[in-house]
Amino acid sequence: MTTPERRAAALAVGDELLDGSQVDLNSAAAASVLTELGWSLERVVVVGDREREIAAALEDLARGHGLVLVSGGLGPTLDDLTRHALARAAGVELHKDPEAWAQILGWYERSGRSVPASNERQAMVPSGSRPLENAQGTAPGIHMRLGSSDVFALPGPPREFGPMLDDHLRPWLTRGEEAGSVRRLRRFYLFGISESVFADEVGDWMERGANPLMGVTAKEGVLAVRLVAHAAETPAAEALLAERAAEFTERLGSYIFSEQHSDPALTLGSELIRTASTVTTAESCTGGGIAQALTAVPGISEVFQEGVVAYSNEAKSDRLGVSPDLLLKHGAVSGPVAEAMARGAAERSGADLALSTTGVAGPAGGTDEKPVGLVWFGVHFRGQNFSLEKRWPPVGRARIRTWATAQALMLGLRTLRGLPLK
Repeated sequence: MTTPERRAAALAVGDELLDGSQVDLNSAAAASVLTELGWSLERVVVVGDREREIAAALEDLARGHGLVLVSGGLGPTLDDLTRHALARAAGVELHKDPEAWAQILGWYERSGRSVPASNERQAMVPSGSRPLENAQGTAPGIHMRLGSSDVFALPGPPREFGPMLDDHLRPWLTRGEEAGSVRRLRRFYLFGISESVFADEVGDWMERGANPLMGVTAKEGVLAVRLVAHAAETPAAEALLAERAAEFTERLGSYIFSEQHSDPALTLGSELIRTASTVTTAESCTGGGIAQALTAVPGISEVFQEGVVAYSNEAKSDRLGVSPDLLLKHGAVSGPVAEAMARGAAERSGADLALSTTGVAGPAGGTDEKPVGLVWFGVHFRGQNFSLEKRWPPVGRARIRTWATAQALMLGLRTLRGLPLK
C-alpha cells in the first residue's frame, strides 16, 4: 500500500491545454515514472495561465500530497506565471538566481546567439528554492518545499519535460532506496491477446496489494505490462521480480514480443538489422502503413528494399505478378492472393522477407462471405509461403488499417524468430 508520503499530484499549466489545441502528455509520462518507483499519482489538475489559479491549485495539492509535479509556465513570456505562482503560494519573493542565469547564458553561448532580454525572466526563482538544470532548453526547473510537500516545476515541452524527469525527479525519488524502499521494474509488451483474456490469465497477480504489483495498458492491440517489486533491500526486490517474471513468461510467453520496445515496427526493424535479413512490403488495404512504420526505424536502410502499394487488381498483376486467373477464382481478399503478393514482392526485390496485406477496411465493400474487417496476410520468407486470416469487428476504417499494420509486423517478427504464425 502507498504510504502518505508517497502520494503525488500533477499540475499541468497552460491555456492551450484547456482550449484543446494541445494534449497534456506530461502527466502520463510522470505517472509512468512514479508508478515504477512505488508512488501513487492520485490527482491530475489542469489550469490556465493565471497566477492566482495556479497558486490556489498548488496550495490545495500540497496539503494532501508528498509530491506535486508541475509542468508548464516556465517560459520567457509574460503569460508564463508558474514561478510567480510558486512564490505567491509560499509567501516569498522572486530573485534572480546566479546558477539559473549561468545556465541560460551557457545555452545561448553554445548556440552562438545573443541572449534576448526576455530570457532573464527565466532566471527568477522563489526564495528558498533551487534551480534545476535543463539540458534541452532555456527554462530551468524549480524544486522547493511548500508546506510538507516537495514541488518540482518542470518545463512544459515534452522534449524537455521527459529528460528532466530522468535527470532530477528520478534521482530524488530513489534517494532513499537502500534505507528500506527499494523498487525494481520489468516491462513486457504483448500482442495478440485481449485485455479480458489477459485478466483471466493473470488472475490475482493484478490485485492492488500484490507484490510485485502488475499493471497493464492497451494501445492499438499492444498490451504494455509492468511488474514493480518492492522490498527492504535490493536482492529481495530483485528476487521477487525474477520469480514473478519467470511465472509470467511461462504463462504468456507466446504473446510477448519485447521487453524493450512497445512498437512492433521498432522490434521487427531491430531484428531485421541484427540478422541482416532484407525486407519488402506489398500492401493493399494498409495503403503503405507497414512500409511507413518500418522506415521510421533508425538504420532500416540497411535492410529495407522497397514497398509496393498495389490497390487495384491490375496493379497486383502488373507490379507483383499475381495471376489474373487467381484473382478471378479467389478474389483479391483471399489467402492465395495474399501469398502471391508476398511471393511476387520477394522475387522482384530479392528480399529475404516479404509481407503483404489485402482486406476489406470499410466502411463499404463488405459481403456476407467477406465482411468489413476481414484481412488476409501473406508472408514469404526465403522461398516459403504462408498466409493468415484475421477478422475484426467493423470498428472503423482507420482502426482496422492500424490493427492490420501491427499484425503484419508481428507476423514478420514471428517468422524471423521461427515461431508459429498467429
